[in-house]
Amino acid sequence: MSALRELLDALPPLTLVVGKGGTGKTTLSLGIATHFARDGQHVLLLSTDPAGTLGDAAGVSLQSGTVPVPGAASLDARQLSAREERERFLEQWRDVIGAILDRGTYLDAADIEGVVDAAFPGADEIFAVLALASLVREARYDRVVVDTAPAGHTLRLLALPKTFDALVALLETMQEKHRFMVRALTHRYRRDRADEFLDEMRDTIGTLRDALTDARRSATVIVCRAEPVVVAETRRLVEALGDAQVAIEAVVVNATPATLDGDGEHSLDTIASLAPSARHFVLPSQMPETGADGAAALLDRLTSLPRTSASSREPTRETRHAPSMVQGHSAAQGLVRELTIVGGKGGVGKTTVSCALALAAAEAGGRVLLVSTDPAPSIADALTQPIGDEEALVADVRGGELRARQLDATAAFQRFRLEYESRVDELFGTLMPRGADATYDRAIVRDLLALTPPGIDELYALSLLGEALAEARFTHIVVDPAPTGHLLRLLEMPALALEWSHQLMRLMLKYKDVVGLGEAAQELLAFSRRTRALDALLRNDEKSGVVAVALDEPLVRGETGRLVAAVRAHGMNIIALLWNRVEGAPPPLPQDVALEQLVSPRRVPPPIGVSAIRDWSRGWVSLERT
Repeated sequence: MSALRELLDALPPLTLVVGKGGTGKTTLSLGIATHFARDGQHVLLLSTDPAGTLGDAAGVSLQSGTVPVPGAASLDARQLSAREERERFLEQWRDVIGAILDRGTYLDAADIEGVVDAAFPGADEIFAVLALASLVREARYDRVVVDTAPAGHTLRLLALPKTFDALVALLETMQEKHRFMVRALTHRYRRDRADEFLDEMRDTIGTLRDALTDARRSATVIVCRAEPVVVAETRRLVEALGDAQVAIEAVVVNATPATLDGDGEHSLDTIASLAPSARHFVLPSQMPETGADGAAALLDRLTSLPRTSASSREPTRETRHAPSMVQGHSAAQGLVRELTIVGGKGGVGKTTVSCALALAAAEAGGRVLLVSTDPAPSIADALTQPIGDEEALVADVRGGELRARQLDATAAFQRFRLEYESRVDELFGTLMPRGADATYDRAIVRDLLALTPPGIDELYALSLLGEALAEARFTHIVVDPAPTGHLLRLLEMPALALEWSHQLMRLMLKYKDVVGLGEAAQELLAFSRRTRALDALLRNDEKSGVVAVALDEPLVRGETGRLVAAVRAHGMNIIALLWNRVEGAPPPLPQDVALEQLVSPRRVPPPIGVSAIRDWSRGWVSLERT
């Protein structure tokens, strides 16, 4: 049996292709789906990545819902649109949600409409979960292959059933208050559409939760590369999938060169030890192809990964160093602002670029904070020193001071939620008993933050960083965010967060006669002020901006062009574009507005550690000089 046949025969009806950004998930997803379709099965290839390149890879436009893929009969493709899913959801359930809020709170009609609208913008992961759950329930396809967002946000997606449970529980409490009042007045209660909605949501999410934890119905294929930083993130992904009880059916090492250096050999051995019950495969390095035929042909070259010992191999290391054409850190130093965000598609090297920029600013005499807001951070891997959710001093920095932090935005916002809930409990505890309705009011006010739009946690964390700049604790902050799609959502969040916080404050004001505002609202007000200040900072071209990182590959060029345009559309400055891992001079990215473009030559092995990153960044040159 061929390696490809072994992989295909092992996969259940729902296959999630996961991994660090830039490992080739989209092409592999397309190849798997194409082979299933050519076996005569009816297949849906679904992308849940907000910045998905599935349409580019398949050679089709995915702007109009589900479309057939050329070259693969019975294969459909769909790029999930959070906006369309949100509109479809609210078209069906807006009135019902409004009725529940009307029954369970002291809001009037205008307040209710504002709360519903403010709770759902930016909820791409929620609607990805609901769309995926609906597909599982409907079973219209023999197979569903999911091209996921990069690792961190895939894990957030898989955790969303639990998050959605909290939202449904809040609405259930509001509806139960209504049931109690009706029974108290009429001694009977008749179920209505609100009860049907709550049942529908519980059943839909329950079906998905059951499917994701049943290895006969769903499993993941992890895509990685034989590179130390990628392997480190893959190890964490394997552990997280295990914690979530999601099966790992296969691990595919993509873009493996014919000759590996010592790091590459060691990485292969490490990968072979990950997920012992999974199958392990290798795909050779080759020029990326688009279309179903190209992706299918790529998978034809799949081979099994032999389990060997690195100690039995003779490591061969090839090192190609580009000449230092810019002395010191001058090129990197010129790109750093007070707040610098490094953006790009997953796998282009933005974490290493973030480290280089922060190091350059520090060694120019600055006090610099390098922070990752990616749910799957890897700055510790790039700097080769332990870094957690507290500021850690980076060793071997010359001149100034560099601190690094892998910011856990979810934990930061959870601390805010727990403090809020504690204060609500204290306030209600001072009230005289008012019967069962007060018990419901207490639960409703306590759980209001279940209406939080996804992405608020990242913005909350980022707003704290803006405050650190305002207090002059640091001269510069360099942010390594999640890849393109979630970076764009983060840039959209200030306006959405302000609207959400205002609506939540209006809701809390409705309870002033019950609990008073007290201290429970103070942190919310502080968050609103910090968000407004952060929004102003992001729109100040002299103090902030985005450094985009790209590779000279068709799918990456397309996504980078969309990123640059979207950042500018949000009123932010693009400081420069860095072409990474370049051999020769890439064609410049066409832009209506002048854009500084730099080149970073390919280096084998990739730069890891302060010294290697410092040396590597000295090779950055203007594209015009190549």
